[in-house]
Amino acid sequence: MKAAGCLVLALALVKTASAQPKNTGLVERARLEVAPGGRPIKQLTIENPLGDVKIEGYDGQSIMIETTKTAPDEDALDRLRVSLIPNPDGTVRILTTADGGKEVKTLARAAVKIDLVVRAPRDARIDAAVSAGKLEVINMDAGGELDTASGPISVRNIAGELSTHSISGTTTIAQAFGSVDAQTIASDVELDTIGGERLVASVSRGKIAGRRVRARDVQLTTTEGKITLEAEAPLRGRMVIASLRGDVDVKLRRHGPVTVRVRAARLDLGSSLGAARPGPDGWVEGHLGVKPQAQAAIVELRSRYGFVQFAVIE
Repeated sequence: MKAAGCLVLALALVKTASAQPKNTGLVERARLEVAPGGRPIKQLTIENPLGDVKIEGYDGQSIMIETTKTAPDEDALDRLRVSLIPNPDGTVRILTTADGGKEVKTLARAAVKIDLVVRAPRDARIDAAVSAGKLEVINMDAGGELDTASGPISVRNIAGELSTHSISGTTTIAQAFGSVDAQTIASDVELDTIGGERLVASVSRGKIAGRRVRARDVQLTTTEGKITLEAEAPLRGRMVIASLRGDVDVKLRRHGPVTVRVRAARLDLGSSLGAARPGPDGWVEGHLGVKPQAQAAIVELRSRYGFVQFAVIE
């Protein structure tokens, strides 16, 4: 509790805010720097249902926060709150709310907004959630969990275990060097330069597009949506690329033997696997490279009602 009290005092000392009229109402900006207490800051949790969140990693030890509040009038502006909750174990929590009650006028969600820009220690884990706002994370090394309802998720240059969840916001992940798990219901997932041990992406209605993928274990699935992938097949790696109703288009660079298994309504395996024929179980199987097959990467492509296309990139 003492640490929390000191932090509130620091906020009062360093805050510099100004309100200015705009066509959409009033805007108030503030800045805050939070130094670590007894332990380094290792985890940052942000919950902002009222606007955008941008988190950028840097080599320092403090957290620097910029807030921008927007409201139609002075009364509504005063009811917007940003709470900062530090803990002795090195975790910090940031929450945004709009004060209400039976005796005050209800604020329309579209009329108020709080945007956060946060610079955090690069080695801190990030857990962040927004509603319709944009969620952006850049240059972090300890992974995290990101959630949105309809807002887009954008991640660039991140290491560690990363998981993302969205209902209808587009997810874009570039330069990820750890395990990635991206889940969405009704939006697209775009992947670029993905390494690490594991990549999982799942979409109900939307497409998945990946390029420069080098993960050892890759699982991409859609119900209604196309999957396009340009990837490298490592030794003993495994890829499962499957859609119920969408097309699948895979271009593969290989560094050793590869076994390809395909099952689809229609397919084109190109010249590399042109001689492959369906087996008694309905799967078309072909092999690239020479033995030992124990070193072979396994690639499984499926589309029950769609078209599967496969090619080898030399």
